[in-house]
Amino acid sequence: MTESTDNVSDPAAYSGAAADLARLPGEGPLARFREILVAVPELAFEDKTLPGLSHKMLWRDDDTGGSIAIVRFLAGSGIPDQHAHASNQFMYCLQGRYRYTSTGLTLTPGSFYWNPKGCLHGPTYADEDSLLLEIYDGPHYPTQPSWYSDPEDAR
Repeated sequence: MTESTDNVSDPAAYSGAAADLARLPGEGPLARFREILVAVPELAFEDKTLPGLSHKMLWRDDDTGGSIAIVRFLAGSGIPDQHAHASNQFMYCLQGRYRYTSTGLTLTPGSFYWNPKGCLHGPTYADEDSLLLEIYDGPHYPTQPSWYSDPEDAR
């Protein structure tokens, strides 16, 4: 059996740990992808400019802004202001207690959260160290939020 040539991802459009590891060796940034398994516990968390927030970027479509990441909020940290996203946001709580202070909605291990595009939500607060699988189906924010000093953090 051979691979279909009409259903091949454009490697130049993707970034993050999975895309970086999936490029076939020796073929450069435009190489075809192979399937890949990422050992997520072995990836380092990258700090964002909001204290207490870090992430492991697993996959990003650089053309659409869609992404999949593990985000970590340390106890006592959170998003300081109400805000909305430019696309749908999905989160699955892996560990901890992550609370939306305006509504009391609290993510605990096994909770799935969907925040529809444009829906105002937040602020948030991590009652405990919290790990969340976070997925966006497009860009994160319509404009850079005030709590980030680095534009890369808003991607």
